[in-house]
Amino acid sequence: MAEAKKAGCIAGAVALMGAIGALLTGIADFGGLFKDDSPAVSSSAAASPAPAAESTKAAAPATVYYQGHLEFGRFNLDLNPPKRTGDTYIVGGTGGVFESYHDAGKLAVWTSSGTPDSAGCGSAVDEHGAAYISGAEKGTHVCGRTPEGRVFRIDVTGVSDRIDGGVTGDVTVWDK
Repeated sequence: MAEAKKAGCIAGAVALMGAIGALLTGIADFGGLFKDDSPAVSSSAAASPAPAAESTKAAAPATVYYQGHLEFGRFNLDLNPPKRTGDTYIVGGTGGVFESYHDAGKLAVWTSSGTPDSAGCGSAVDEHGAAYISGAEKGTHVCGRTPEGRVFRIDVTGVSDRIDGGVTGDVTVWDK
């Protein structure tokens, strides 16, 4: 008995939501102000919920291409693992300087709170990307994009002021 009452309540709630949706659609379409050219949806279709896969389409998280700790020297981040190749590289040097040589990537300091993901880093590089940045400190997130289009993030874990010192960081490079 309780199950039948519960099922009746759920069916009534679904029907009520469909009626409210139809009412709001009618109000929104009043006078043709907000009409689009999409086909009308019947009230029975409006009352049934859409499958979860169709109702929310979330972007899949980016796949990690390389992840590890680096003591910065001269690295090509398009290689897995990153290593020096010729004269195309990114260097992290004394005083928190990062520089891209021969178009080894674009760099940007993450200025928002939190730790950026692939999409956040990509946007930061699109807006502020440069071949040279300075002033990175421990805890700074440096975003970048390689020549092959891989987005990366360097979580700075240490900065040296010595002339022969450099930057250390945890690096994540995502697939293209």
